[in-house]
Amino acid sequence: MDPLALLGKLFRRKKLPLTHEEMITRAPRLDAYFRWAQGKRLLIFDPPFWGFHDLFVDKQGNVLLICLKAEGEAFAFLGDERGAGRMLKFGPGPRLNAGEDLDPGILEWVIYDDYIVYRGPFFPISRTPYYLGRIAATLPFEETIRTESIPERISSLFEWYRTHGRTPSRSNTHPM
Repeated sequence: MDPLALLGKLFRRKKLPLTHEEMITRAPRLDAYFRWAQGKRLLIFDPPFWGFHDLFVDKQGNVLLICLKAEGEAFAFLGDERGAGRMLKFGPGPRLNAGEDLDPGILEWVIYDDYIVYRGPFFPISRTPYYLGRIAATLPFEETIRTESIPERISSLFEWYRTHGRTPSRSNTHPM
């Protein structure tokens, strides 16, 4: 018997639904996946510390990732098809509490049509070099992403989750 398989069974380590091999196979189509995502709001479930969260991609290729917290706070990450370049932390209201530019590689994402792959040193330590978010739904997004419209977007997301019987995850305690 394969010793690694035995260790996997002993520790009940689940196989990731998107393997390294599958990512390599998909790599030549990354531009097509990103074009598919443009003009969409992606409702994403997982990684566990974020629960449900939303990724918006406008038609110009700007990306906005918003993670709502049950306490009324939120994190917003602005970037492009490769990852975030800026993080904003909002308190209840929403009120901007802090913002900082992020160095390249701190929070990266790869957008597919079924998963978002997150990676970077800002994430909690894990056995795998990346985290997966499963795309649960896609909705149209016709707006242009602008920093000044983020508080309004956060308020509308809180309302959307309320009307759809969902509350932001209490596990959204870690910004990354």
